[in-house]
Amino acid sequence: MVTARAEMGAESGQPGTLRRQIFIVALAVALAVLAYLHPLPSISEAGRRLTSVLIVVAILWIGEVLPLAVTALLGPSLAVLVGVASAEQVFAGFGNPIMMLFVGSFLLADAAFKYHLNERIAFRVLSLSILRNDPTRAFVLLGITSAAISAWMSNTDVTAMMLPIAKSVMLAMKPQDHREMPPTYAAALMLIVAYGASIGGLFTPIGTPPNLIGLGLLEQATGHSVSFIGWIARVLPIALVVLLIMMAYMAFLFRHERARLRYDRAQMVHRYAALGPLKTVERRLLLAFAVSVTLWLLPSLVQLVNADAGRYLQARLPEPVVPLFVAGFLFFARTRREPDAPAILDLRDLAGIDWPVIILFGGGMCLGQLMIHTGMAKSLGEALSAWVPAQGGLALLFIVCSLAVVVSEATSNIASANMVVPVVLAMASTVGADAADLALAATAACTFGFMLPVSTPANALAYATGYVSLRQMIRWGIILDVVGVVLLSLWFGLFL
Repeated sequence: MVTARAEMGAESGQPGTLRRQIFIVALAVALAVLAYLHPLPSISEAGRRLTSVLIVVAILWIGEVLPLAVTALLGPSLAVLVGVASAEQVFAGFGNPIMMLFVGSFLLADAAFKYHLNERIAFRVLSLSILRNDPTRAFVLLGITSAAISAWMSNTDVTAMMLPIAKSVMLAMKPQDHREMPPTYAAALMLIVAYGASIGGLFTPIGTPPNLIGLGLLEQATGHSVSFIGWIARVLPIALVVLLIMMAYMAFLFRHERARLRYDRAQMVHRYAALGPLKTVERRLLLAFAVSVTLWLLPSLVQLVNADAGRYLQARLPEPVVPLFVAGFLFFARTRREPDAPAILDLRDLAGIDWPVIILFGGGMCLGQLMIHTGMAKSLGEALSAWVPAQGGLALLFIVCSLAVVVSEATSNIASANMVVPVVLAMASTVGADAADLALAATAACTFGFMLPVSTPANALAYATGYVSLRQMIRWGIILDVVGVVLLSLWFGLFL
């Protein structure tokens, strides 16, 4: 599902030295004062003050002086303090219904991790007879599994869960010459887990927080809402293409090492068999996920047949209600058929969901909405639009996607979506481009941070295995970033 224990860029709780913190805070204040003294053209006083606040927040996010969630609370508080708007207006973002979509989806995802349903799925896939003893097929199935699970669960958690499985795959490889594991293949196994989890987050609107941020800001600015099935129709195809190209590129890189390897599928068959038959709790969780997906898709599907009935269901079953409704039953449903068996979820599970990510999302939504309401995003969008050729088109999409990727390499995907999407929406209004397609392209691009370990926690986890060198990550990641920008621009600019 949605991202992540650490998709907060700074999971940080590790702030660094006091001297470094003081320097970053001083830099943030200095740049904020400079921005206030030299405002954007035709910006309101409230927008001028918000610009200074956003610079402080951005520098603190990038510098990781504080945990990102704390900075996300500090930003709206500063906005009230300097008079950008009233507290009621500033903190309205925390009342966005998408906040509840986060809560419900986290509960469903945590239930799957709690009872190891994801591991069962991963080992089942990696023991399929279609793999034979082919190391390339094992590599591809590992990437697809990571992406598929990440469509519904935290990117970071999926990476953390799948990396040990990737190491099991590596142990199941038997070099024909009895030498050590070929280094390029080992690095590819680790990176396809991390990169696959990131791309898999684009498969569904709940796959990663930037998706929901983009959708929320789009609806806030234009009144245009994108349904669950609408997201799948517009984003899933290009995400699949990117994943396939990514795997093909890595397979090309380790082509010379392939002949030295043989995949021992029997080891994965044994690991899967050790899990035993499907348990009652696992069956009930699979049913819960099936019901959730059905209810998410139902209003859009019914609307194709009967518009009035579809609108009625959309009003009664909006996306945020579905996971809350289903998760509520998991507090009642039992792990076994015995009446005295514990409930699948309990209050500790509610307390243990990723509240820092939810706070980070809420604080970011507050700032994003303020960028729109104060006209700050419009002024910045107009300034950037001067660099865009008349009518925008592919050039505009390329600029927007490149901006999102560059920002995402420097800070968390969540923070980059909060900073980039409001500006993109303003640019769309200025040049007369389609706001929905532009916002969706920028939102998707915020996930394309493949170049540095600090770009996403998933990258950091893969790098921490010791099988991936910094040089490999930069060299492979920058190519994948560029390919992603080009493909997103072509998809939203030509095919849609």
